[in-house]
Amino acid sequence: MRGLLCAALVGLLDRCLCLQTPTASTTTKGVQLVTESAAIDNGPNGKYGQSAFAELWANISYTSSPPFTTIRNPGTMSGKELIFPPALYTSSEKSNLKLPATFIWGVSGSAWQIEGGLQVDGRGPSIMDTVGAIQSNDNQSDANIADMGYFLYREDIARLAAIGIPYYSFSISWTRVVPFGIAGSPINTKGLEHYDDVINTCLEYGITPLVTLNHFDFPLSQMDDLQTLPEHFLYYAKQVMTRYADRIPFWFTFNEPNVGVEYLFNGWNDLTSIMAAHAEVYHWYKTQLKGTGQISMKFANNLAVPLDISNATHIQAALRYQDFILGIMGNPLFLGQQIPADALATANLNLTALTKGQISRFHGTMDFWAFDPYVAQFASPAPEGIANCAANPSSSAWPYCVITSNIQADGWAMGDMSNAYAAIAPQYVRQQLSYVWETFKPSGILIAEFGFNPIADHRRPVDAQRQDLERTLYYQGFLSEMLKSIHLDGVNVIGTLAWSYVDNNEWGSYENQYGMQTVNRTDGKFGRRFKRSIFDYVDFFHQHIAGG
Repeated sequence: MRGLLCAALVGLLDRCLCLQTPTASTTTKGVQLVTESAAIDNGPNGKYGQSAFAELWANISYTSSPPFTTIRNPGTMSGKELIFPPALYTSSEKSNLKLPATFIWGVSGSAWQIEGGLQVDGRGPSIMDTVGAIQSNDNQSDANIADMGYFLYREDIARLAAIGIPYYSFSISWTRVVPFGIAGSPINTKGLEHYDDVINTCLEYGITPLVTLNHFDFPLSQMDDLQTLPEHFLYYAKQVMTRYADRIPFWFTFNEPNVGVEYLFNGWNDLTSIMAAHAEVYHWYKTQLKGTGQISMKFANNLAVPLDISNATHIQAALRYQDFILGIMGNPLFLGQQIPADALATANLNLTALTKGQISRFHGTMDFWAFDPYVAQFASPAPEGIANCAANPSSSAWPYCVITSNIQADGWAMGDMSNAYAAIAPQYVRQQLSYVWETFKPSGILIAEFGFNPIADHRRPVDAQRQDLERTLYYQGFLSEMLKSIHLDGVNVIGTLAWSYVDNNEWGSYENQYGMQTVNRTDGKFGRRFKRSIFDYVDFFHQHIAGG
């Protein structure tokens, strides 16, 4: 199998892989980008030749293949698509509170979860590509098809424009641009040209694009040692940001790296490598490229609130959880302060205190706060107590030493629960936003992801999926409380991006449907249909944007 796969890939790459060796410098808008690279032998047996590329994919293959491999242009949209769904019997709290005309609102998605075509046009493998691959034997859905977004992006963007979405946040696949994933290796021009067209199509339809440089899909080669991340990530970022800087006003370097230790990374010190990589890109973009866009990274956080607000140990548990989830990275990046002491004092955590030089380099490299506050959760201490747990790495609750739950002390769930962890619990939105605003003191807060996936939604008939009342109630409650946060609490919320604009591959599953559009996976065409939630989401902003 391996020999046949390599032979097939070599034959395919002869026709479609467009790799170019980076030149000594690239000039964009009068700014010179230096790419230091040793001489590269790109011949058949070279370090970065076709055989070497085929070897990247030698241990990853799939049972599924994209049903078509050509870009589909938008057709004529039926007027029936834009008929507003029946009015709700109960609607969100009516309010005269307004948002500024500059408020950023739109939808989001990510490359691996939507694009498909993992082995098309010279893309190299990422760490996520092992999910659902034949060799992984994990019975999860692979992303080789996903939503076929690599071929349907023009249609997707046209649909977003038709319903009135003004901002679209998407991620770029690192290995579509740098297939080998490392500094000095060839650049895939087909990858750069693809995202050129995605960006230009957004602008053609009047949609402002926002870009995430890495949404978990690190190159396979990078995951062995994240200490080398700053060099390799900067090399990749230079290719992308130099080419698109004139069209992208907002950049996110990484998506939710603060929870990466739980899922991807090798240890807590990898968070320092992430901050270093982010800082190098930030400083280069601002000082050398003279970029005028704003840069941040997206954090994950479901705010921990004390299970029993009258219990001091529960308050301590909530604060400790937040120190781990947000403080380790938020302290140096936003406050210019050391990693929280309770994290550094946790036994065997293998988390090294930052030097003064590191803190200085990291501090001030976030132009605004961006995070994904889907819901809150209750916190209480580990059964043996926080101190005993923190000193005992064998404890099942170590290293957080906190028990989290969506169930209140009285036994009730905090709200209407979803198929995963989200809940319709808008009563905690203001606490979530105020915590960040008061603790890290950012210039502004962007809600970069939030959404809801109804229980067993994928099992319902399509017409029932489209009438997604629970998702509408989630968004309306969340946004109504966000308005109060702005006007009553003084929090500068600058925007919201709903997750996701379409049902997608939620990390190996098509059952957790967060999308505001359905996807027909049965006829080979992958057509989308709007759900009522996207109409109600757009309508909310029409009601509340000043001058709207």
